[in-house]
Amino acid sequence: MRLYLIRHGRTDWNDERRVMGVGPVPLNEEGRRTVRLLAERLAGDGIPVVYASTVARAMETAEILADVWGARIVPEPRLNESPFERWVGKRYSELSHDPDFRLYSTKPSESAFSLNEGMRDIQQRALGAVERIVRETDGGKAAAVSHSDVIKPVVAHLLGMDLDSMHQLSIANASATLVVPDSEKNRVRYLNFAPWKNWA
Repeated sequence: MRLYLIRHGRTDWNDERRVMGVGPVPLNEEGRRTVRLLAERLAGDGIPVVYASTVARAMETAEILADVWGARIVPEPRLNESPFERWVGKRYSELSHDPDFRLYSTKPSESAFSLNEGMRDIQQRALGAVERIVRETDGGKAAAVSHSDVIKPVVAHLLGMDLDSMHQLSIANASATLVVPDSEKNRVRYLNFAPWKNWA
């Protein structure tokens, strides 16, 4: 199958570099614009279904994609962001002296960033979502709308990377990463496709 891993569009909290967790933070105007541009560029690929994190910004992204593609939406909580509890609402600069925040950037598998799960837990639940999508689409095409630090551990697994190397991957807002999950040989066709972005 072909699975398009799509990060939600930008929010004001992205622009302010604040930790969002699972709170109801909506897309901003730029976020909605870039998601629509991405949807239009991928419209010819014939993606019939969008699995989505149930977090508001991801679901809003899924609704824009589905509107352009004429696709159906399937909520999938295993694609959700971590709650991040005590970090929510704080700017990254405010967390620079937090040892768990520093670990999150360097050795995410060792960071105690959440009360109930670590990065390996996130990776396993997200891979469980991928397995569901593969099973339900039976070799077809699907999109999965999620969050940067949920997509990264999935891609790291598919590429055979150590989980603590996940931040070597860049996943922009309103970007698509096309993967082919396969029991014999996983493949990543392209990474971080953001047609609206000027990379110069």
